[in-house]
Amino acid sequence: MMHSINTVPVWLPQLPPLTVPLSEEVLELIQQPSLTRAFKSLGGEFTVNLLYLGKGKNDTGWLQQAGDCCIRDVLLSYNGIPVVWARSLCLSEAWEWRRILDCGTRPLGEQLFDASLAVTRSPVEYAIVGDCSLPGFDGQALLARRSVFTLNGQTLNLAECFLHGVAEIGK
Repeated sequence: MMHSINTVPVWLPQLPPLTVPLSEEVLELIQQPSLTRAFKSLGGEFTVNLLYLGKGKNDTGWLQQAGDCCIRDVLLSYNGIPVVWARSLCLSEAWEWRRILDCGTRPLGEQLFDASLAVTRSPVEYAIVGDCSLPGFDGQALLARRSVFTLNGQTLNLAECFLHGVAEIGK
């Protein structure tokens, strides 16, 4: 099942003022280029739960992609606690990105950052988002980040929403 985000947040090139205090360890993790590497470096159990993979429309208002899309929604957990909801999307005709997105429960970050792909990445932008229809979301504002990866002229948009469980890291 796909989840939708109803508000259009203001995206900034740096972390916005946070509504919930986070430890320095978590703030550093959130700003790492690869969340996969960052979570795995902590030494705990990092898992990916595939929520949706298939066709859809860009309904988040977070990602700048018009037209029919291929969407991958995942829930990342650390030590059994959901910490990040992520959405990746590309145009339906972007066959190379579609192949990469079809990676099951393997972290997308393993492919994006292992130097096997000639990808470029836009600067990361951050925002406080609200009104999410995510599993376990309780209506409070959440921190999110987004960026665009380019491979052979085709783009992959990635948004990562930090769930409240991320604040438990390091406690």
